[in-house]
Amino acid sequence: MMNRERYRDLLRGTPYFARLDDAGLDEVITVAIARRYGQGQRLFTEGHNEGRCSLHIVETGLVRVFKTSAEGREQVLRLMRPGEAFSDVPVFDGGAYPASADIVEASTVLAIPRDALMPLMDRYPAIAIGGLQNISSRLRHMTALVEDLSLRRVMSRVARLLLENPNEIHLTQSQMASMVGTAREMVNRSLHTLEDRGIIQLRGQEITILDAAKLADVIDAG
Repeated sequence: MMNRERYRDLLRGTPYFARLDDAGLDEVITVAIARRYGQGQRLFTEGHNEGRCSLHIVETGLVRVFKTSAEGREQVLRLMRPGEAFSDVPVFDGGAYPASADIVEASTVLAIPRDALMPLMDRYPAIAIGGLQNISSRLRHMTALVEDLSLRRVMSRVARLLLENPNEIHLTQSQMASMVGTAREMVNRSLHTLEDRGIIQLRGQEITILDAAKLADVIDAG
């Protein structure tokens, strides 16, 4: 059985449910499903579950949302952290998942099925308003991602990744490459250049930021 107070706090922290009172939150908790996942497990797959998708909220761990090309290349769209809600689009339009998601670190994820969430939106319009806020935030992120991939050099993209994800700097270089849209070798080269400039320190897969201001300057330089 779910710990109601814990899950109330989790739901209140998302735009979707921030405006609900305890009674409304308890209705959401009643239809929500909490599952634990191990590192590397698939949460959902692009193109699957049309009409049967769920809204997901990370309770613990780290989840990556990504696209895969016909050739098998991956582009990470976003890392989802505790308290973040995602997979909004198929919840609203009833289509299939437009991207895939898998587990970067062992995670507990809350799933709220679409067929249970839509009636709740009818009863609580504040959920839909919160959903628009959440989707708007995602659109801003996607706009920044398009700018990075089309207008910025690889080193600038790597610098932004390091500065915006300080707690995820243990990611492998291959994972980082899929997030900044380049080859692993280019990430390796950028990291060593940043180390040579005294901006970061490399110890195996561990990366320590030594000078955040200079890292920001690399981003600003494009």
